[in-house]
Amino acid sequence: MEKSGKNDFVQAIRALWIEQKTRELIYLEALKKDNMGSCRRMFSQGHVSALLFQKEIKWIYDYFKCFLTDKELGETNHITARAAVQMLEDVEEKEEIATRLKKVEAATLQLYKMLRTYVDKDSEARQMLDEHLVRISEFYESLCKLEVGKRNKIAYTAAA
Repeated sequence: MEKSGKNDFVQAIRALWIEQKTRELIYLEALKKDNMGSCRRMFSQGHVSALLFQKEIKWIYDYFKCFLTDKELGETNHITARAAVQMLEDVEEKEEIATRLKKVEAATLQLYKMLRTYVDKDSEARQMLDEHLVRISEFYESLCKLEVGKRNKIAYTAAA
């Protein structure tokens, strides 16, 4: 990997690591909310997937570590993590929580798409990234459906 490609890769893997940490924290915060009922399972799966994906991203990082240094990856920015938790602090409606989680998932999907351009098509790392993309896309679609519940509720109210 060229020097400029290496720097871009490092920045991409770092951004993805931070985004997965954000996913972990925001799903955990969503699980703490009351009256989530049927959403708890999806939020729990989102939390567990974020933890698993962080470990797998670390594996990709370790795989390429021959030309990276630990300081380049860095620790998760605590300000970013706190901002993620604050996204849900004042929200109690399932549909609004879904809207906010959906934004995080959309950002995560974009980071995965960018990162996979740096990894060889036939590599195990690329396969792992593609699997993550599929799973996060499924979360995104589930959140879209949950968010639609809000629109339907508004439409029924307006019709009455």
